[in-house]
Amino acid sequence: MILIAKASFPHSSLKEAIRIFSQLPKLPATVKRFGPFFSVDDKGNFHYIAFFKFSEQQITVEQKKFIQKRFDVFAGVPGFTSSIDSWMSMEETLELLKKKDDAQAG
Repeated sequence: MILIAKASFPHSSLKEAIRIFSQLPKLPATVKRFGPFFSVDDKGNFHYIAFFKFSEQQITVEQKKFIQKRFDVFAGVPGFTSSIDSWMSMEETLELLKKKDDAQAG
């Protein structure tokens, strides 16, 4: 399971977002981040996406809160929005479905 974090902010907030991003503490060794990746839309707004993988297979509420706190520091950036969602791999999804089928059969 991974967490996918998305954010966006207008071009006018770029300097403030960069300032805050550069001050974020380093992630612990138990968290792997892929990205961040950025795109700019036709209105000049910046869009961010990053993937967070934890050493444990299941993501806990505390781990999701840990990532959310990293985004909460951007609350004062004008126009900044973010979301964090849990996603499973195909193998994890199939395992979950198998467990549900086994529970219903039993």
